[in-house]
Amino acid sequence: MSRTEYQKLAKISKRKLDKLEYEHQQHLTRFSGAMESKVNHINELERSLEKLRKKAERGMQTSVPKSLGTAMEMRVVKSDLLIAKSVLTVLRSNRFYHRMMVILIQDVKSGVEYDPRRIDDLIPAEFSELVEGSVLSTKMEGLLGELKSDLEGGA
Repeated sequence: MSRTEYQKLAKISKRKLDKLEYEHQQHLTRFSGAMESKVNHINELERSLEKLRKKAERGMQTSVPKSLGTAMEMRVVKSDLLIAKSVLTVLRSNRFYHRMMVILIQDVKSGVEYDPRRIDDLIPAEFSELVEGSVLSTKMEGLLGELKSDLEGGA
């Protein structure tokens, strides 16, 4: 958020601010619902990944090729999980933006004066960490190699 954004809001009529607040509130509600759904999806994928991991470990005693097939399934689930976490990051950022806009609009309507540096301080570091973690976690080399060496060690 920059000072110019706050100044733009301060120049808008109350009626237009009400309309803008309503629109941001609608987006906030939509992104909050999408986040909840995505969190549930991530939990399902994590449970599925854990089940496949246990299946691969059990399969090592009976069939190494079958365990490698399960490892390939794990790779697909892990890819889906990483994508879902990346999407969650985008949803969180959007939800934060709309929540911030609702707060700013309400404050403008109430006559609250903002220092632009304080607005910048309100943005949590967790968002940049989530984006960085999302990008770094897409590196999948080693996933099959580690499982293969575990399987070979158990065979």
